[in-house]
Amino acid sequence: MKKLEIIIPNGSLADIHNALKNIGVGGMSHYGIEGVGKIKAEPVVAATHPTQALPEYIMRHKVEVVVNDKQVERVISEIKGKFSSEPQGGKIFIIDIPEAVDISNDKRGEDAL
Repeated sequence: MKKLEIIIPNGSLADIHNALKNIGVGGMSHYGIEGVGKIKAEPVVAATHPTQALPEYIMRHKVEVVVNDKQVERVISEIKGKFSSEPQGGKIFIIDIPEAVDISNDKRGEDAL
């Protein structure tokens, strides 16, 4: 099993959700994050501070899913297909998950997904 941490531009959550649903991923978690990376924040022009570039951090969404090993490449391919032309980019981090336990029925491993 693998945990995928997917960082996407703000406003792209519905696209990721639909892609994961079409692949058959059982569930996902998401939350808003802010960060600094290769892509820089757009300057905000305000009447009070016309040259100040705020915010320094870019708003993003982080989506977390745990999938079986067979689904990993399909999820990556699907997400890359949707976001490869996105100027704000994104990242996918892949983490091994040695064990999972479903608390309600005590299923383990991939059966817990």
